[in-house]
Amino acid sequence: MTAATHVVLGGNGVVGRETLRALVAAGHTPTSVGRHPTNVDGVVPLVADLLDHDDVHRALRGADVAYLVAGLPYSSRVWARQWPVILDNVAAVAAEQGTHLVYLDNVYAYGPVDGPMTEDTPVRPGGRKGRVRAAALDLLARAAARGVDVTVGRSADFYGPGATTSVFNGFVLDKVAAGRRSTWLYDADQPHSLTYTPDIGRALTVLGTDDRARGRTWHLPTAPALTGRQYVRTAVDVAAGTTAPADVPLGVMSSTTMRIGALFITSARETLELSYQYRAPYVFDSTAYETTFGVSPTPVVDGITASLAAARPTASSRTASLS
Repeated sequence: MTAATHVVLGGNGVVGRETLRALVAAGHTPTSVGRHPTNVDGVVPLVADLLDHDDVHRALRGADVAYLVAGLPYSSRVWARQWPVILDNVAAVAAEQGTHLVYLDNVYAYGPVDGPMTEDTPVRPGGRKGRVRAAALDLLARAAARGVDVTVGRSADFYGPGATTSVFNGFVLDKVAAGRRSTWLYDADQPHSLTYTPDIGRALTVLGTDDRARGRTWHLPTAPALTGRQYVRTAVDVAAGTTAPADVPLGVMSSTTMRIGALFITSARETLELSYQYRAPYVFDSTAYETTFGVSPTPVVDGITASLAAARPTASSRTASLS
């Protein structure tokens, strides 16, 4: 029996790297597709542009499973312009090649919710990015109606070793590693789910290899939500190797500060429409996946420990360069 061919579209991002590692650990030799070659061992690098139909066709030639985990610059305009092109290219080639498409999604299309997010939560986007993600789901539904096998894996906000685009990594873990005060957005006492990137990679691999997953939407394994204050205290505890005092220093970025920052900083401006995720409980339920596949998410303390270990060398080099 010929081994299945697995192709990771967007293999250079943090989730792409974790998916490649999980596929290699499962005995596969996946192809990593990106704008430059990957540095993950045990994979086949392929340089291609997902905005180019011919490149996508070349990347997916003979592929049994494609994992679309590519990221785009954090800009509503870029998303609105480029996501439809990428999805059209990938869906068209997947249909032609008979490739099973595993698509990594976030929760933006849900918009503000009342209660825990599950796979049955209605799609009611509350901003531009949410509308782009909802439109992507519509496009994938049309592709599925044409016979493409589409499986969706959805994650909450993510964090993990080397997750440079993660808000939690940037505002908490990197600062703790550097011995600086952490920052949380809006309200540090609201529960907020975080999905660990190695868990995402392993879970996507299951979605691409287990027939029980095929054709459905799944919430990927995510540990029970903590409050921002609890996450910060856990990170400080781990970094110090002791129990932190109750009054761990924590800066909370107010809506006024964010709005002022949005006048000058693009990332702050792009984040404003998602403020609802930090002003109210942001609780992501992955029970269906965990029950079906017998998988538990990595405990928060373990994920933070590994993430801080990866962040420390970077923090040390930054400190040395400033001395």
